[in-house]
Amino acid sequence: MNQLSLTRRDLLAAAAATPLLATVACQSVPIPAPTESNPARARPKAVPRHLIVLVSDDQSRIDMSGSGNPDCHTPNLDRLAQSGARFERGYVVVGVCKPSRSALYTGLYPHNNGAIGFVPVRDDVRTWCELLQPETCATGMIGKLNVKPVSKFRFEKWVAPKKVGDARAGDAIAEALRDMIRGFGERRMAIVVNLKDPHRPFREPLVDDDPATPIPHDPAKIHVPAKFADTPETRAELAHYHDFLWRLDRTIGSVLDVLDETGIARDTLLVMTSDNGRPFPFAKTTLYEAGINVPFLVRWPGVIEPGTRSDAFVSLVDLLPTALDMFGVDPQVPLDGHSLLPLLRGEVASVRERFVGEHTEHLKGLPNPSRSIRDTRFKYIRNYPAAEDFKSNVLEFSMTWNSWMKLAKDDPVLRERMLRFMRRPPQELYDLESDPDEMHDLAGDPAHATTLARLSAELDEWMRATKDPLSRA
Repeated sequence: MNQLSLTRRDLLAAAAATPLLATVACQSVPIPAPTESNPARARPKAVPRHLIVLVSDDQSRIDMSGSGNPDCHTPNLDRLAQSGARFERGYVVVGVCKPSRSALYTGLYPHNNGAIGFVPVRDDVRTWCELLQPETCATGMIGKLNVKPVSKFRFEKWVAPKKVGDARAGDAIAEALRDMIRGFGERRMAIVVNLKDPHRPFREPLVDDDPATPIPHDPAKIHVPAKFADTPETRAELAHYHDFLWRLDRTIGSVLDVLDETGIARDTLLVMTSDNGRPFPFAKTTLYEAGINVPFLVRWPGVIEPGTRSDAFVSLVDLLPTALDMFGVDPQVPLDGHSLLPLLRGEVASVRERFVGEHTEHLKGLPNPSRSIRDTRFKYIRNYPAAEDFKSNVLEFSMTWNSWMKLAKDDPVLRERMLRFMRRPPQELYDLESDPDEMHDLAGDPAHATTLARLSAELDEWMRATKDPLSRA
């Protein structure tokens, strides 16, 4: 396989160049009546009046009690899932916060919007705020923006993190949302609420005087993931992380209450997701499932059947196209994402047959690019040559990783696993059906050579079609 060895300057320069539904809700925005010249409008399609997107910070799909995690206590997230749809294959396009959020607000993969890492989107790329104008809908933001340049992301109303306890104070967030909804009055709304939990730093465990609460979580009772080394430091950080997940869930509950109190819940398409996976090794900043497979819960009263579970591939890159479809806005240029309204209305079974992830660079170290593609069973990862070992702030600020470094001196199995993480092989292949933790790389197994070649070719085709600068064409 011909590989490319690229510098950060090269990458920046290249970048610059299964129905879900019940009956139609009576509260949906009406579609214009049919005319003689357009009989297709004879059956109006449901369209939500409002869109609210809740984005947690560093949460993997598995980090909810409803996803089978025995350490999680997330009754409000479970309540939200039961009132709508839980998408098991919800993905971010990149497992890093800023480029992931840039993809959300542009509907484009990083190599197409320019934000391949912690750099701004290109000037010629139109964003959420530039496409959704005040005459179309009111746009609001609560919490951190975390995209650049700020001039291209001017929400009509923005409540900065410091006004809501660094976007961790549930009561303050709920009050800000209540005021925003009331301030927008009778207008249609597109509001994004960016929640800081369960992001690091993990300093002290949370404390609550109520004996019924699960915090602080007991490190001794935490279940350690299969890919992790079981050290006291690992258990302590996982316990703190689950404390923050519990606080996140309480905030979600407060937000759901506000939507009910203000009377807009029945008219709102509500999406809850995350910007990337959990802040641990083999997760955030990687293309492994724990890094890019995130919660994706969707509620649309009267349209989505409560308690629905779906295996359709959906992504944060689909949220802007969905908003544009809702509010009748033409993006004027092709987007990488797809409107989810046809899927949610049950008109199609899926919006894509496979999902592609990409990683190019992070805050630490030189570019360490990789691309991935997965179908309903297998995931293929292609790692491009890098000038140095993989680095990220997840490793630098992690007591977990540092404890593994010490243990690995006398544990050859752990040492090999960590070396493969820092010095990725050219190709990786995993059977997600039998190996959801991605423990067994099948890339060198002759029995899976055909699958590897097929997915490699499909990734090449996608990269050429989307003008990825790493395309071997």
